[in-house]
Amino acid sequence: MKKVTLTNVNAKEDREAWLALRRQHITATDWPKITGTSRWGTEADVISDKNIDADEDYFQPSLPMRVGTELEPLIIEIAMEMLGPGEYLTQQFVSRKHIGFTPDLLQIHTTSDWVLVEIKVSVKDWNDAVPPDYLDQVKFQATVLGIDQVQIVHLKLASWQEGLEMIRSGYIPEDSLTRYLVDINEGERKQIERKADRWWKFRIGDREAMNTTVTPP
Repeated sequence: MKKVTLTNVNAKEDREAWLALRRQHITATDWPKITGTSRWGTEADVISDKNIDADEDYFQPSLPMRVGTELEPLIIEIAMEMLGPGEYLTQQFVSRKHIGFTPDLLQIHTTSDWVLVEIKVSVKDWNDAVPPDYLDQVKFQATVLGIDQVQIVHLKLASWQEGLEMIRSGYIPEDSLTRYLVDINEGERKQIERKADRWWKFRIGDREAMNTTVTPP
């Protein structure tokens, strides 16, 4: 385990402060865009997103995003039952240096490694293999925390309409969820951290230096 900063900035309750924190870090959402595995954006998008003057008012979540967000609390309840009693953190930004992420569910232990659960909702069958961009995402999360394993809980929907029906009913059958365990060793984590350090220094650090105002004597 690494020593990390746990913030009280909640993604759902204080979006403006949460977005400001994200701009100051490479996030788990950014990482697949940087590595090139993302289906949702590119490295150039990450650099643009770090612009402190970026306007977020235009953002309108798609139907899949809305369904996933609404189903997440129901899936979290099931995951917490599987993990058992403990102290939990959800949707609060966690960081170390310039890397960070917002955990879907994080079980905090005082005497052992924390347990991280990433939740995914899709209408596509994964065919027993976690998609490459999601693998990059959770391995980055593990690197921030310094842990050896991340659990992914995947809800496969027949359609987004089925997801809307689950939201209305407030019920998700447990047998509709598939759990994946993603392992990452210390060598992999060190490699990710070195690459993130270099990326931040040469893509963001130079920009920060150029934007720094120096007051003449």
